[in-house]
Amino acid sequence: MGFPNSDGTTAKLLDSFLASLPVNAEVERYDCYKNSPAPCNDCRYCHYADGCAYPDLDNFYQSLENSDVLVFATPVYNLSFPAPLKALIDRMQRYWAARFIRGVRKPIKLKKQAFLITSCGSDSQKEGEMLEKQLKPVLTILNATLTESIHCAGADYNRPIEDCIKAAAKAAERLSQQ
Repeated sequence: MGFPNSDGTTAKLLDSFLASLPVNAEVERYDCYKNSPAPCNDCRYCHYADGCAYPDLDNFYQSLENSDVLVFATPVYNLSFPAPLKALIDRMQRYWAARFIRGVRKPIKLKKQAFLITSCGSDSQKEGEMLEKQLKPVLTILNATLTESIHCAGADYNRPIEDCIKAAAKAAERLSQQ
């Protein structure tokens, strides 16, 4: 999760998605604001070793590697991810280094589906689409495919979000039908 407001639009969209998953679905949430990761500083530890020099995400990495679905729920800030989520995404560098520096084919073995849920202040879907473009290259090194995106625009104008909430629920329902 990459949103600071537990009562905001992004939280409501994520809640709708999660509520529509099957009852027996195991859900583990990672809150980037409560557990703000250290940013990658290009120390290149991951160029020579499996892992990251910083242990703050060790448990997260284990959960990530064992998951079959990833959900990125975030507001759009200046056509990008909020800083704590951006730091987390940048720390996926360890998987990039495994693949392209150390030659590890599929540094993450388990194939994943990914969902992107965004909210933004403007009335344009383009802000959410910009995050898709930023996320897709990262997903390839995580052995994940972007299955669906839900972009809810107009938060700064208090646009109704009911259709977005329904879209998030439908995305989860489609996932559970697979």
